[in-house]
Amino acid sequence: MKTLILVSIVALAASGAALAEPVTRTTTYDGPKVDATRVTVRDKAAGTYSRDMTAIRASDGAIATRSYDRTRADTGVTASGSATGFNGKTRSFDYERTRTDTGYTASGTATGRGGETYTLAGQGMRTDSGYTRDRTVTNSAGATVFDKNVTATRANGQITRDVSTTRAAGFHRPRFGGGRRH
Repeated sequence: MKTLILVSIVALAASGAALAEPVTRTTTYDGPKVDATRVTVRDKAAGTYSRDMTAIRASDGAIATRSYDRTRADTGVTASGSATGFNGKTRSFDYERTRTDTGYTASGTATGRGGETYTLAGQGMRTDSGYTRDRTVTNSAGATVFDKNVTATRANGQITRDVSTTRAAGFHRPRFGGGRRH
């Protein structure tokens, strides 16, 4: 019985050490119209993640690339990324989210494929009965092109969520942080 317990403890210790190592995954796709390679590296111990992709169009050899890097820490998250299409146009972003005592603050910049630039400012805050969250995106002229405010409250076992969104005509919000849209 003692041997079985000792073997189990050694196996757990060895598996824990293996989990601390960075994990690299390479995916390739060879198709009739495009050949692509994606490399992801996740280092849980360091809190880093990166993803790089390259695609080559078969018809003319044009290259498209995409990269994404994220670092997590106790104080928050930073992320950056860029994408260049087959036409050579590039878009990019930088994002930082910092934890606070009651939530977070967020800031970032993005550049679109047409060269337009945007700035993000946001925050989220826990309240006694829920949370509030807001994001504002301004263009290079300082005009607000996107604004979203969310308030969620919990009372009597029910959650009420109020969302107010204002978007300038024709504006498609850039993805800051590479994550899901809020």
